[in-house]
Amino acid sequence: MKKSHILKGISRRALAIGFVATLAAGPALAQSVADVAAYSGPDRMEKLVAAAKKEGKLTLYTATPVDDVNQVIAAFTAKYGIQVTLWRGSSEDVLRRSLTEIKAGRHEVDVIETNGPELEALHRENILQAVNSPVISEIFAGAVPAHKEWIGSRLNIITASYNTDAVKPADVPKTWNDLLDPKWNGKIGIESEAYDWLATVIQSFPSKEEGLAFFKKLATTNHPSLHKGHPQLANMTASGEKPLTMQVYLYRVLQLEKEGAPVKALTIGPSIARINGLGIARTTTHPNAAILYQQFTLTEAQKILASRYFTPTNTKEVPFPAGMEVKVIEPTGMLDDLTAWRQTFEKTFQ
Repeated sequence: MKKSHILKGISRRALAIGFVATLAAGPALAQSVADVAAYSGPDRMEKLVAAAKKEGKLTLYTATPVDDVNQVIAAFTAKYGIQVTLWRGSSEDVLRRSLTEIKAGRHEVDVIETNGPELEALHRENILQAVNSPVISEIFAGAVPAHKEWIGSRLNIITASYNTDAVKPADVPKTWNDLLDPKWNGKIGIESEAYDWLATVIQSFPSKEEGLAFFKKLATTNHPSLHKGHPQLANMTASGEKPLTMQVYLYRVLQLEKEGAPVKALTIGPSIARINGLGIARTTTHPNAAILYQQFTLTEAQKILASRYFTPTNTKEVPFPAGMEVKVIEPTGMLDDLTAWRQTFEKTFQ
């Protein structure tokens, strides 16, 4: 598949930019990024920490909500004294900004943290550096691509949610067909770019044709409204603006519920999960600090993420909840097929 097709498929909602495959050379370093990333000696952490402290800083581009990522940054800085400059945007914005800057010869970003498909797009554009990390053996297998240029740090579980003030217990839907009841007309909110969710959840139907037929019927019967952003959907449920929403992040629903909002998660069909992870830019000017931050996120920070209701991927640090079954959106396949599923989604709901 051509790179231009990859980028068009993953970010029609971002910018359609034609990128060349040759990566602009990064600044000269006393110790190359590749050397730091490949080192696996017994004194790896000792060398990494010492060199990272000399570098003293790093820049992180992330799609993680600011309140959550700041918890990780604060713990990292408190332990190592390394300052982190943060830029936060949507997953599409992180992809676009990283690509445009690096292709233009600007080497500001050291660590890139976003969704799996966007990270896979960066891999295909030769932006990321493979890291030989011993922590990989502790990570949920589905969160580590074979090339190891990025590593999943958590699963963003996508679920439905409902407002407990607006929806009576007896009316809470239990099956897909319950959503076709006319009482839900105009009361369902859907994320406007949930292409990968649709592609993955349809796999739980007896056939693709039956799955698509169901969602077309839902669209024409009860007219779900489209809204940009999973966190926004959760907030709309909590406020009662939309009594029922179809694609919200479980962690955000649990956070809102803890804060006292009248909202609960709802499972209809399988739980769908996106992998969210982080990779190191080949052009990083702070390779030791960047790799140390990735290592910290995949180890000690896993408990911080769990305390924020995320689902960490390091099952040694934080085991998966008993009985948890999720269907993970496969980043590579989704990236290849995203254009087709975008068109299917838009045809179905718009």
